[in-house]
Amino acid sequence: MLSVVFSFTTHDAIAALNPDDQLINNRQQFMPRSPLVERLQVLFAELKIYSGVIDGRLNDDLTAAVQHYQARAGLTVDGKVSEELLAHVEFKSEAEALLVRLDVVGSEQRVKAREKLQSVALTRSLLDPARKNQVADLTRNRDICFQAPTVDCLVFEAIESAKAVGRPHFRDWTYGEIAVVQARLGQVDAARETAGRIQDPRLILVTLRNIAVALAKSDKIELALDSAAIIPDEWLKAEALVAVAVAQTRNGGWPQARQTMREIEQLIETPEATGDIDFKKTALTTGMARKLVKAGDPSAAVRIMKGERDRIKALMKVDTATKKRSGVSASLSTLAAGFAQIDETEEASKLLDFAEDIVHRRSVSVALARAYGRAGQDEPATAIINALEEPRYRSILLADMARYQALSGIDDRARINLARAETAVAAIAQGQKFAINHARERIVRSWIALGDLGQAGEAASRITDAGIRTGVWWQIAVAHVDAGATRLAQKSTNNAIASIASVKSTLDRVWLYCGQVQIMAERRNNQQALLAFSKAMEIARDIRHSWTRAQALVRLVEAFSALQGPLARSKSNSLKN
Repeated sequence: MLSVVFSFTTHDAIAALNPDDQLINNRQQFMPRSPLVERLQVLFAELKIYSGVIDGRLNDDLTAAVQHYQARAGLTVDGKVSEELLAHVEFKSEAEALLVRLDVVGSEQRVKAREKLQSVALTRSLLDPARKNQVADLTRNRDICFQAPTVDCLVFEAIESAKAVGRPHFRDWTYGEIAVVQARLGQVDAARETAGRIQDPRLILVTLRNIAVALAKSDKIELALDSAAIIPDEWLKAEALVAVAVAQTRNGGWPQARQTMREIEQLIETPEATGDIDFKKTALTTGMARKLVKAGDPSAAVRIMKGERDRIKALMKVDTATKKRSGVSASLSTLAAGFAQIDETEEASKLLDFAEDIVHRRSVSVALARAYGRAGQDEPATAIINALEEPRYRSILLADMARYQALSGIDDRARINLARAETAVAAIAQGQKFAINHARERIVRSWIALGDLGQAGEAASRITDAGIRTGVWWQIAVAHVDAGATRLAQKSTNNAIASIASVKSTLDRVWLYCGQVQIMAERRNNQQALLAFSKAMEIARDIRHSWTRAQALVRLVEAFSALQGPLARSKSNSLKN
């Protein structure tokens, strides 16, 4: 359910420090994604008052946008995100007029998307008007599902709530997220049926891609291939096939993965896929390479990265003659960071000189520092960290260095770097609360890696963002359980529950509890998983705002599906009784 928009900001640079870690393992997701935050990021971007990344996570740019909007709208200026603020932005005439203008601007793209959908028999039916603008059944008893939940009834309630969402854009987006959840559950026909409820043909195409990606991530490879095959957009199909190739690699199907990668190369070279997309090709290639390494095929990753390097260098020769280097430079910088992220430090270093501006150089330098740290090459890593002027980057990199050293048993050096990280945090401007909290979250991770859970707790208590603080306390509780310290684990769990109670957004509270359900279910800690799920259900039961309720139900479906087999049945029976 995660979305990515590439516009480089402070938050992007910080995210570059750990590009995939938080997406791979729920245990590492200290900073949960909030759909409420994501919607505000989208709207503020459309209002031209926010230029940061759209990822559903709080950051300094968003806080500034909230304050700007509140001041302009005559609201109390506190910079806080809430459902009330979203409702104000969503229905205010200014935003409404802007969205109308955007619809006019985007009419050509919608026409093209509709033509693509009509060109394939299996997607033509998704344009059926009868599927659109369905009315929610307001007479239904919405509490029945909360009393005896099942996957089917939770999905049904999510769809009914989505029907009642007023704004088409938000309703379409919600349908898309429901379809992805259905795909993860293997309900492909139901997912496509939900995609057919979407009005905007552009979002239908995106949802078809997301369905295929979700199936691939769930290792339903044949279903993913079938779903990718019907996507009538070359680029979106290529993105879907990247997920398929990674799944094939992860499951030992290297010959099939290489065939899929050849198909991807053909797709992005078709006439439809040409134009000003050199950077998109590089981004797709580097993203695929990182995932292939994690899936267990580093040789394939290096091969495609070197192929992309050669392609971009050939373009650079042409652009040098025409003095149009900016696009190629951005691609080479991205490629350099990509090489560093798969621990090919020599290749990354060779390309560093092509990073012509400070933003690109910083991104590559940060990735290189992490690569050297992972390889145990402390000297070049430290040199890069010391050269960074901004304490927000130094603090995170020092904390990461400490974690790598702790995992390698070099505890003394790890403690020295953690002390340096704390010094760097103290130097971050107090107004940059996101940067401070993110750095402290990384410090907590490092103390956990060192096994010093007392210091981890002290660092966690200094985190001011309740959502991030909740996540780290839960991680400390898990570490205490692993160490056999039951009493301390319960104390840390209580701290997490106290933190989550101070999260003002009801939707964020649901998401935090649901995230804990999945972590505990993975660890076979049934009692804690059931407790977290019950808490999420209690909060969601009282949500009346349609969009918020639909988003909460989507997350509940995922959490409930994590309670597999007898565990899920026992939950259903306990609520029924």
